[in-house]
Amino acid sequence: MILITGASGNVGKEVLKQIARTGAQVRAAYQTVSKAAAAPSGVEIVTMDYNEPASLQTALKGIERVFLVGPPTPNLTSLERKAIDEIKQSGARHVVKLSAMGGRGATYPRQHADSEDYIKSSGVAYTFLRPNGFMQNFVTYNGATINSQNAFYGSQGDGKVSHIDIRDIGAAAVKTLTEDDHEGKAYTLTGTEALSNDRVAEILSDDTGREIKYVDLPPEQFKQALVDAGLPEWSADALNDLQQFYRRGGASAVTDDIQKLLRRKPISFEQFSRDYAQAFQRAA
Repeated sequence: MILITGASGNVGKEVLKQIARTGAQVRAAYQTVSKAAAAPSGVEIVTMDYNEPASLQTALKGIERVFLVGPPTPNLTSLERKAIDEIKQSGARHVVKLSAMGGRGATYPRQHADSEDYIKSSGVAYTFLRPNGFMQNFVTYNGATINSQNAFYGSQGDGKVSHIDIRDIGAAAVKTLTEDDHEGKAYTLTGTEALSNDRVAEILSDDTGREIKYVDLPPEQFKQALVDAGLPEWSADALNDLQQFYRRGGASAVTDDIQKLLRRKPISFEQFSRDYAQAFQRAA
């Protein structure tokens, strides 16, 4: 049986949707019963809290493989360590960890790199999936201003990012969770090309039929905008740090790992834009 943690998150939800179609025995871990209501039919459900060993032990009972997704919080690494300790005791034989591209170049990837080191030292068999920034983040974080102002905001200058579609991450996760030859490997998952935000704006403009602009902000102003929007200080700092990493070109590399895993090219940003056209409709 396969355990999918973070099943209500953007990636976990996609992995769960895709793996449920394979016929594999799947258990989905949610933080609350209310969130578990969205689980696909035929999937076993469990509530799990990284800070409660008993809930981890219950979730891991009878599990052979785990898709590990830690929350984007300051203590991500310590929470994943707790999970790994329980996984090692449980007898599960393989962990596929959702990590991040970037090594230690920014706060978020640095947390994941630290977690990877602990997993390697634990002796648990692992596969690391290291995706770049998600294409769907343009819907989640920028959709409101794109639809109301025909603009989106950031602080990455003309730095380019090889964004990846979450659907490709999901497919890569399913592949590594259901096959036997991925242990001890790390895959860096990117899209087909690295794009500046100005180029992203051009693509969205072409597909929506209206001019959409990218507005670049100084780092201090960008952080303040995040805080004003209600983000905690740590999250605003981490996102701002990521933007500066992008500005320096730290996320511009393009790999062929998706093609190696899936035997096809990654979804392009143009295809993503067309598929999500409804999310970028002009607000009334």
